[in-house]
Amino acid sequence: GVIVFIALLLMYGRIELTLMTFVPMLITWIWILGIMALVGIEFNIVNVMISTFIFGLGDDYSIFTMDGLLVEYQYGKRNLTSIRTSILLSALTTISGLGVLIFAQHPALRSIAGISIIGIVSVFFMSQTLQPFLFRWMITNRTAKGLAPMTAFGIGKSIFTYGFFVIGSLLLTGIGLFLKLIPFGRRNVRLFYHTLLSFYTRSLVTLAPQLKIIKIGFHGKTFSRASVIVANHTSFLDILTTTMLHPKLILLTNKWVWNSPVFGGVVRLADYYPVMDGAEDSIERVKDRVNEGYSILVFPEGTRTSDGKMKRFHKGAFYMAEVLKLPIQPLIIHGADDAIPKNTIYLNAGPVTLKILPPIEPHDTSFGNTYAEKTKNIGRYFRKEYEALTRAQESPDYFKHRLIANYLYKGPVLEWYMRVKVALEGNYKQFHELVPTNGSVLDLGCGYGFLCYMLAFLSEERTVTGVDYDEEKIETAKHCYSRNERINFETGDVTSFPLQRYDTIIIADVLHYLTPEAQVRTIERAVNALEKGGRLIIRDGNAELQERHKGTKLTELFSVKILRFNKSQNDLHFMKASDVKRIAGRLNCTVEIIDDTKFTSNVIFVVRKQNETT
Repeated sequence: GVIVFIALLLMYGRIELTLMTFVPMLITWIWILGIMALVGIEFNIVNVMISTFIFGLGDDYSIFTMDGLLVEYQYGKRNLTSIRTSILLSALTTISGLGVLIFAQHPALRSIAGISIIGIVSVFFMSQTLQPFLFRWMITNRTAKGLAPMTAFGIGKSIFTYGFFVIGSLLLTGIGLFLKLIPFGRRNVRLFYHTLLSFYTRSLVTLAPQLKIIKIGFHGKTFSRASVIVANHTSFLDILTTTMLHPKLILLTNKWVWNSPVFGGVVRLADYYPVMDGAEDSIERVKDRVNEGYSILVFPEGTRTSDGKMKRFHKGAFYMAEVLKLPIQPLIIHGADDAIPKNTIYLNAGPVTLKILPPIEPHDTSFGNTYAEKTKNIGRYFRKEYEALTRAQESPDYFKHRLIANYLYKGPVLEWYMRVKVALEGNYKQFHELVPTNGSVLDLGCGYGFLCYMLAFLSEERTVTGVDYDEEKIETAKHCYSRNERINFETGDVTSFPLQRYDTIIIADVLHYLTPEAQVRTIERAVNALEKGGRLIIRDGNAELQERHKGTKLTELFSVKILRFNKSQNDLHFMKASDVKRIAGRLNCTVEIIDDTKFTSNVIFVVRKQNETT
């Protein structure tokens, strides 16, 4: 068993796939031993030898099933049915061949038949039920919903975080019930309990692995007076990240939080109020707390959004601010929906940003005179500020984890190759800065599609098409969970692929695989396919940089000859910068050369197509 476990770990390169394959075999042997005891079959020297045979078949069944699941996940090839049929036939023939010994007179032969029947049925059942269930639970059921697959580390940190949450909530409930018994100093007791609650949620968020909280705009006077804080709501995490900000906060919660078997007791003991019928009904309840300096936090959308897009603001919070004559304090929450998406408890890695905007005073009429006008105008202002924060925070570094998650469980070599490549590329920050945030983009020689996905993540106004002649790479790129209607992949030769019209065309690390004639032809075709004012972005080794060019040749040796990530049918031909300038000049284009590497000759040529008027 130890030998098999190590072999599986080396083969799959991930502990999750190893456990999915090994655990069914382990449980199978618990079944076999239990059934043998129930029917009175004892181990003997013959059974021990047969057990090895059964264990080997169990390995085969589990590995075949896992390979079928992985091929379907990576390439979309549905061959699991044929694999299951093959396993069924193998089980039936094995049972028929060894099971006939059940009619033998010798007890040792009958025990061989008994353990064979029990063992083969058990390993067959486990490989066809538990193993696919685990794979779908951890991976495909989530990716089908556009969520990242789970990992062992992710499950571990989720268990730790929610375990901390449950234990802390129960402890706070007990403390709150005890504090209720104190007949005097209710104001101080209440503040003490809120301080404990704020400390607890701050500790929980701080200790949650890979969860980073970024606060913008907060200062010493932010909570010095009562106000109505309005915040967008995308995740359960919003409750924890807001209650940690200051003890003097009262949340208006919805029904499920109020009735939660875990956190509901804390919510009720902290004098948070449910808003089943709107915030307006809570005004009389919160007046006393406002007089004590507590701010009221409201999620004016009413419920969490599932796609990160803000819904229409309800009027209750703004009516409350008008009646109580309190300033409105906008609080923008960004990233919580990526950390813990709606309808899931799995904790992803990533930063969560809290940005507090300047307060809007009761006498401020710039957003309207009535609460209805303020609801509409402040909502518009909130969305504008949210979009600005989104642009500032959603950098290539922000989307790194999402890009990596799309290639998990697609082979250890590919996974580590993409991790290293994305790191060396600086998460494709340079390409993002060179490619306009709107328009059509074509990536010729896209490989597995790393750059295509990153460009699409960074702007919803980009449509990205990737082309590569390696069908296996294209099929892998096509079957990523983040793919949508803005991201397309095609198999084709970059020298002859039929081009449409594009705003930007990228040819990165491709030209040196082509013959000199094909290089010129490919550049000409790309320029002719650009829209007016479009740009062709070429990255390749510049043969004129002779010393650094040795480093480029060395990396290509590893890529093509040793690791075989890239295929080449021709000798490598590197262009000179003067060649690119000459071709661009002939096509009435300008060229900008970006050279910021130290150890290789790889440079970026930005070829801009001139408008017809220039």
